[in-house]
Amino acid sequence: MTSNQALLDACREWHRLARAANTAICRRDWKFLLECQCRTKKIHRFVSNLAQNRPHEQRRPEGEVSAGQKQLHTVVRELAALLESNKKLLQAARAAALLEREKLAQSGRNLKRLQNSYASGAPPAWTSFS
Repeated sequence: MTSNQALLDACREWHRLARAANTAICRRDWKFLLECQCRTKKIHRFVSNLAQNRPHEQRRPEGEVSAGQKQLHTVVRELAALLESNKKLLQAARAAALLEREKLAQSGRNLKRLQNSYASGAPPAWTSFS
């Protein structure tokens, strides 16, 4: 397997993991998302090493790109779009979680005020029915 093919395969696997992460975000399956992110980190390191160490292709006339390069460019472009989409989905999920947390905090403050307004200063005269 050539380094270009290995790079293309690794980018395709990264793309597959990004799609799985997208599904995890949509389902709010944070455990699965974390698994996807851990695997993605390994792929990212592998892709970085391959990209840095692959031999440069023979010089081609300006504008001419090999079929393998075209495939790689397509996968990378799709991957970038998917990663941006995942980022936006995560930002929306975080904003919704923060809003929900604030609503719960407000409900807790309201309950505390109600409890304080109905609580008497003296303890009850009896504590059971028996």
